[in-house]
Amino acid sequence: METTNMSNNKRDNHFLPLHMEPRLWEKLLFTGLAMAALLFFVYYLHVPNPNMVLIAGLVICSALFGYAGGVLASVIMFLYTLYFFSTDNSFLSFTDENMRKVYVSIFGILVDMFFVCELKRRELYAFREIQTLTEKLRVENRRLQESSLTDGLTGIRNRLALRQDYPTYRDMELTVMMMDVDDFKSINDRFGHDQGDDVLWRTGALLAERFGREHCYRYGGDEFLVIYPNTDEAAFLEKLRGVMESKPVFTANGERVTPGYSVGYVHGRIETDSDLRMMLRMADDRMYASKRSGKDRIIGGGMNLSSAEPTP
Repeated sequence: METTNMSNNKRDNHFLPLHMEPRLWEKLLFTGLAMAALLFFVYYLHVPNPNMVLIAGLVICSALFGYAGGVLASVIMFLYTLYFFSTDNSFLSFTDENMRKVYVSIFGILVDMFFVCELKRRELYAFREIQTLTEKLRVENRRLQESSLTDGLTGIRNRLALRQDYPTYRDMELTVMMMDVDDFKSINDRFGHDQGDDVLWRTGALLAERFGREHCYRYGGDEFLVIYPNTDEAAFLEKLRGVMESKPVFTANGERVTPGYSVGYVHGRIETDSDLRMMLRMADDRMYASKRSGKDRIIGGGMNLSSAEPTP
């Protein structure tokens, strides 16, 4: 189970992904081959009005590839127009009537090319805008989803995230730990809520550093939950002792204060969500046992699910 990475990736400048948008040489090659095929068709079949056929190729290439295809198709069509209407196919000598046909053909070529290519350009621009807006919406949705699963004060996961994460812990060996900041109400009353919030924030950061942010939850108020998978009890206790030795220290009103942590944990293997709920209850019970036995201490160990009472 990993938290969603919300970093924004740099967007490519292409309108389409690289594997979908043809490269320039591919556009020119396809246009050249398509126009060559049409030229072969009109020349060997002696089509009486070849421009009607070639204009179709111009429109298709312009619609597919924009100005890259449109300009090349226009040049090819322009050269064939000179060849077809010139006297003895000389490209240079024209009768007055054929010269007028050349002018009309060139005008039609340019109008068709610019009109279709501009439509293609606008289509690509609109598609790019849609892609950009879609990406922004996707990123915003991910951000909102992540913020809904994250505690705003401590930056670790919240109760909603815990409910969603239940299935990810099935069929695992787990250590479940509940931890409470001792006398937290007294800290708020004596030093103010800002100082109390700072203690909670630093506690969440400490747990995230030792156990990984994706395994830590603010369970409610000054209670924290850690569900640490696939590690033995000794390894977990080593990390937990590091937490107990690194508790936040602050000075207020000339007094040096170190909050205490009452901790209860349970280690075992679960199969179902109900097993995990039992572990949560047992860890919570052991946390309160820690408080009753003097606070700022750890009570925990293995468990036997078969002997545990189900959570209502």
